[in-house]
Amino acid sequence: MSSPHVSGPSQPAVSMAGWLEGTVALVTGAGGGIGAAIARQLAAASASVAVVDRDADSADATVNAIVATGGRAVAIVADISRPEQRRQLVGDVVAGLGEVDILVNNAADHGVRHRFLDVTEAEWERILATNLTATAFLAQAVAPGMARRGGGAIVNLAAIQAALPVPTYASYVATKGGIISLTRALAVELSPHGIRVNAIAPGAIASGSTVDALAASGAPTGSAPTLLGRMGTVEEVANACVFLASDAASFVTGTMLVVDGGRSLSREPDPFATFGTLTRADTSTIPASPGGRDTTRPGKAPGGRR
Repeated sequence: MSSPHVSGPSQPAVSMAGWLEGTVALVTGAGGGIGAAIARQLAAASASVAVVDRDADSADATVNAIVATGGRAVAIVADISRPEQRRQLVGDVVAGLGEVDILVNNAADHGVRHRFLDVTEAEWERILATNLTATAFLAQAVAPGMARRGGGAIVNLAAIQAALPVPTYASYVATKGGIISLTRALAVELSPHGIRVNAIAPGAIASGSTVDALAASGAPTGSAPTLLGRMGTVEEVANACVFLASDAASFVTGTMLVVDGGRSLSREPDPFATFGTLTRADTSTIPASPGGRDTTRPGKAPGGRR
């Protein structure tokens, strides 16, 4: 199968060196993909970075890449879906680097891609814990320190799938929609303390998870369904994150920055559009609704609407 068409921006990369001088950033899910790119770019902008991942080798690899270019970073192994590890995490960052000025909630559990009808409560709760609950309570953990120092920046990673859902992704999509609403709510509540809260919604990014999902689906990947005609790079998402975390975005809060090359506006077919879609033939597998009422009569979709 061919690889996604990826090329970087035609103009030279903009140097962000010094933008975040004297700050401490905490990035979750920073062992690879978008998270690693964000950690590297924050360090390139002169922040000291806590690289958080549940895999020690992956976290170390990101730290080594940062240190090799003259940056400062520490690796912290934590499973943020677990409350006790979240509570310890912030203390470890403060002990190793100092109080957190920038929080980037990037870690995400995509889950196993299958029909919503096959999602278990355990799976739903696990994805919710990593993607949404951890985002909320890590923000809660760092906000008091930010408030004491007069402000800070929180950047949450959402996804364009919150507005453009694809089949077999219901649990993940629900959490990303929740992150967008949470971002707005926190912006309102934390603004009196000088804390800005924003979200980034990446889409059509050639990260490992997207490439793997395309390969698993058997979808063609020769060209990207974006207005710019290519897949985005993880570095382009990282650039957006540095902007939102910096004083360059000092009058920006409660917003969602879409980084998708115009995918949200493109009329090109979605490569995932038919992957795992519930067909009429599948309705025979839908159990009767509580009370025994038949919701699967021919020509009628569950709930009575098609």
